[in-house]
Amino acid sequence: MKEYFGILKQSPLFAGVSREALPHVLRCMEARTAIYGKGEIICHYGDRTPYGGIVLEGKAALVVPGEDGEESCIRMTGPAQAFGCSRSCSCGQPSTVTIIARTRTTVLFLKLSKLFCPEALGCQYAGLVMSNVLKETAAENLAQEQRIHIMSQKSIRGKLKMLLSQSALCGNKAVLSMNRQELADYLGVERSALSREMRRMKDDGLIDYCRNEITIFYKTA
Repeated sequence: MKEYFGILKQSPLFAGVSREALPHVLRCMEARTAIYGKGEIICHYGDRTPYGGIVLEGKAALVVPGEDGEESCIRMTGPAQAFGCSRSCSCGQPSTVTIIARTRTTVLFLKLSKLFCPEALGCQYAGLVMSNVLKETAAENLAQEQRIHIMSQKSIRGKLKMLLSQSALCGNKAVLSMNRQELADYLGVERSALSREMRRMKDDGLIDYCRNEITIFYKTA
């Protein structure tokens, strides 16, 4: 576990927790690790578990299964990023997503519900981590609101412009954590249609791109 302390220190869940205190905090939350191969299910839709997760290595996708068998990707998580915070704190509510390893992925599972036990009240670190969990839960909710705004756009161009406006750094650059297929899944469109629209936007002088870095030439909100 010690080899991952550098990653854990980057995680918002452990902001303010010293490296020396990490072993104690991890024991209190019954931490355990698991390794998944590409395409393996980390958590099934409807599963009930008191554990949240932090990706230590690799990449995982949170997807919502559709009635027709199609899956809609709502978020990608990479190293130091968490998932399942809200569910793991809510008394074993069923998961509303399926979590899939997109590459070989190592996950640290944490029993976040332990933070709400009476014995945790006297622990200085429990209050700190609980505060961090609440912030992470708020961030998850904000990410869902942002995706709702994106999906409310009727055209591929509208969806992409909304996403880029939300992701833009320093006003005109957006660095996306998704490859082209993952981006298409996130926007709910075909990859070929997305690629065509991106080429059109480039020809129209709206954007330029190299891999996952996109430069924006139009005015963002």
